[in-house]
Amino acid sequence: MTIESALTPTIDDRFENMIIAPERVLEMLGRQPTGAVRYEHSEQGDARRELLHVEKIAIENRRLQEKTEATYMGMISHQFHDILLSEMTECLGHTSELFASILNIPDNIGELFDALAVRACSVSKLEPIVATMPWLYEDLITLVNTPRFRRKDARGRIIVVDSLRTALSFLGIENLRLLIPNVVLKRAIPQVTDPYPQIKQRLNAYATGVSLTARHIAQENGLNKYEAYTLGLLSNLGRCAVIRLYFKLFDKIQIQLLKDCQKNKEQKRHEALVKLVPSANHIIALEQEFADSVSADVLDKMQLQRLQIAQPMRTCATNAPAQESTLSKVLHQSRAYTQIRMLHQLNFVELPEVKPLFREQKFPSGSLENLKHTDIFTLPLTKN
Repeated sequence: MTIESALTPTIDDRFENMIIAPERVLEMLGRQPTGAVRYEHSEQGDARRELLHVEKIAIENRRLQEKTEATYMGMISHQFHDILLSEMTECLGHTSELFASILNIPDNIGELFDALAVRACSVSKLEPIVATMPWLYEDLITLVNTPRFRRKDARGRIIVVDSLRTALSFLGIENLRLLIPNVVLKRAIPQVTDPYPQIKQRLNAYATGVSLTARHIAQENGLNKYEAYTLGLLSNLGRCAVIRLYFKLFDKIQIQLLKDCQKNKEQKRHEALVKLVPSANHIIALEQEFADSVSADVLDKMQLQRLQIAQPMRTCATNAPAQESTLSKVLHQSRAYTQIRMLHQLNFVELPEVKPLFREQKFPSGSLENLKHTDIFTLPLTKN
């Protein structure tokens, strides 16, 4: 292996950093953001070089000071994240609390997914379950009244839908099988993630891409497309839980430690804690450590009877070998394909890097060519 190839970030590393902040991938690849001006090539750089001989000593002193401060900040960050890891591990062990307080998922969501899974699914069977979830009811009412789905009466007047039964009927069962799991996932996606505001958009795109890719591959393998689609979406609940919990615990621990510093008059530590911001590296590490096992725990908690996706998720979480033409294998393939598509959109991956990964995943014959012409980031809803 050459030094250059050894230093090239893996596709997985690029993807995980892209979810947090795409500019991190640019740095990893040694590129600059579009429109950026290299300092040493600018007029300011020329002027600065003329002053270097005057400021050399001052710059060196400042560098040493910054190095000392960075070392201290690193120590504070390490101590801080040790506390955070301990608390997160404790929280992730309580799946029932994750359901209610972190992911905002109602206890009877499994009943709803099971109802959607049966061939004989009907509006009359869905209505009483959806009625127990006001947030879902409101989202469906809002959607059915958009231009895409609204209807007109015999006189050409727009029909305003305000009842749940009518909304479900107008949308149709096939659309609801796509919509409802998507709405549940969106409800779980973290919303406030400063200083990484793009997480929610990237995570939503990834979840949608994985689910629609899984649906497509499942059809080609003769597997249940609704199970594959729903597994693709809900496999991201672990990511959502870890990221939500990280930011919640970060704020809580920072506030508590700042209070302790004030009480103990630790000014230097207080100043360092004020400067501390959420760490992308720690978020990524925590996701890689916990996300899939949390997803498996959450699916187990749903106690699904008809929708057979809990075991495939557990297989992925334990890194057990996935057999060909199984939902576990479809999930692996869908994740790999969606990651490549998202990286390719931002020119973060080259074709020679992609081919070995695709060969390793052993996609069904012709599926890659078909997927190339498929929009995997937009739900294929139809007017009923």
